[in-house]
Amino acid sequence: MDLVGMRTFCRTVEEGNLTAAAKALHITKSVASRRIQTLEDDLGVRLLARTTRGVTPTDAGTQFYERALTILSDVEDAKQSVKTASDNLVGHLRITAPRSFSDIDLHEPLTAFMRENPGLTFELHLSDERVDVIGGGYDLAIRVAQGLNDTSLIAKKLTNIRPLVVASPGYLEENGTPQKPEDLKDHNCVFYANVTAAEQWRFNGPDGAKAVRVGGTMTTNSGVMQLAIARAGLAIAALPEFFLRDALKNGDVVTILDEWDRPESGLYALYPERRLLPTKVRTLIDFLAAWFASNNSGKS
Repeated sequence: MDLVGMRTFCRTVEEGNLTAAAKALHITKSVASRRIQTLEDDLGVRLLARTTRGVTPTDAGTQFYERALTILSDVEDAKQSVKTASDNLVGHLRITAPRSFSDIDLHEPLTAFMRENPGLTFELHLSDERVDVIGGGYDLAIRVAQGLNDTSLIAKKLTNIRPLVVASPGYLEENGTPQKPEDLKDHNCVFYANVTAAEQWRFNGPDGAKAVRVGGTMTTNSGVMQLAIARAGLAIAALPEFFLRDALKNGDVVTILDEWDRPESGLYALYPERRLLPTKVRTLIDFLAAWFASNNSGKS
């Protein structure tokens, strides 16, 4: 099997065009095109549909891409398995993670892992939007979520993340302090656009579980902007604790409804289901789990 051609084909699918794939692989466009043409000739099928805008996989190409990713991963893991324990990990890691969490809490363990493993190369895609892990060819995804329903991925929980409800002292002085979840109906709240039913906030407290539909004039897909809005005294925000450490410490915002807990989120490592989890991925997951366990990141 032409592994070089497979790698070129997979990268072309991921990049969406030959020029970008060739650049990523440090080869010319003509070499990339020739490799894929040779692969198609060997297989006797057309793998890519070429247009003026780029390339897309054919039905056969989509099936081949999914199998090729597994084969390439297994080949790399087989290479790694015969190295001695004293050798560094080698290979390439493609990771997707939330931008906000990465900027605040993920950068430190990731850079520590990079420092310990100079034989690895890294490609980090940071976005607060939901990313297609398998379709994007990622080895690992880091997600903050209350629950996961993507059955095509294997998930390992790294730590708990506590959500808090906060407002600025100025906002509370002007508008009053909610004493129970129902009081939020009389306040301006800022919503997070990347979750479903963003206007429905759930609580557990002295009177049991409650779901309150809150109102507000602002919606954003950025936790950083939510915090800025709360700091400015414009609204009440519900945010994961990792966003709030400095703001709480400085007194820019204070917690409210402390007797009422919101459902905890989790920090998860997700990866495609494979017969053999590549050593590089398993090692990174174990490293992150140990890091967050020892640093209690995301916990109260």
